[in-house]
Amino acid sequence: MLIHLKAMDEKISEKKKMKMIAVRDEAPKINIGKNGLTENILNEIDRQLNEHEVVKIKFLRSMPLIDEIDIKDLGRKISSTLSAEIIDIRGKTITLYRKQRIYKR
Repeated sequence: MLIHLKAMDEKISEKKKMKMIAVRDEAPKINIGKNGLTENILNEIDRQLNEHEVVKIKFLRSMPLIDEIDIKDLGRKISSTLSAEIIDIRGKTITLYRKQRIYKR
């Protein structure tokens, strides 16, 4: 684990590392199942990123074509669509990070 974090030092800021460590043992906040990745799911991921900066997404076995999809490619597409960064991929679970946006009212 220490070697893995040392390699990440160059890429990830201290705040991101602390968030990643805090989220590591949490259950995924968003589960994607039989309906697949829909516009509503993307909106929910966006909302979670705005609220918490970090979100864990799990792709369930009931998701259509889950065995034929490359999770890394799917994660890259989601992160580029939402302007987020992938900080971890483990199995069928992706952790995304995006700095909180500040809105003026």
